[in-house]
Amino acid sequence: MESSDAVTAVTAVTPAPPPGPGPEDAARGASGLSGGPYELAEALVLAAGLVPPGRAVSYGALAGLLGAGGPRQAGRAMSRCPDGTPWWRVVRADGTLPASLSARAAPHYRDEGTPLRGHGAAPDGGAPVRVDLAAARWEPDAGARAALAGLRAALGRPPGSAG
Repeated sequence: MESSDAVTAVTAVTPAPPPGPGPEDAARGASGLSGGPYELAEALVLAAGLVPPGRAVSYGALAGLLGAGGPRQAGRAMSRCPDGTPWWRVVRADGTLPASLSARAAPHYRDEGTPLRGHGAAPDGGAPVRVDLAAARWEPDAGARAALAGLRAALGRPPGSAG
């Protein structure tokens, strides 16, 4: 998959803001993406696009949903993701992002109503914003699980091979 295709695919699975169909309705179409094969970083970016507004997942959990890689690979993929990827919905296991991203993520969390912990809800250079993962944790619905299964199946698969 070329980089421009990744941007197009991410745009296709990144849910539109309300009103309209729910974000997980948009995710149901993700299993019909170009079919791969996908590099791990591409699959992680596409999986991040399935996380609906107001929800979050840890780097390690995102990788776990694909059954490949780990938190470092997911973090690297988010640091290099194309525009349109909801990178702020993929956080460290403690609910934070790197300090350099925390203030940029805060308006997204506010706009999406993402549950936050502590006093870091204001991007004033103080404490980092911390997502309350217990309240905001994303549990994929059937459509998102199908899309994730399609991504898992397409990881590193040579073109034209059976899935």
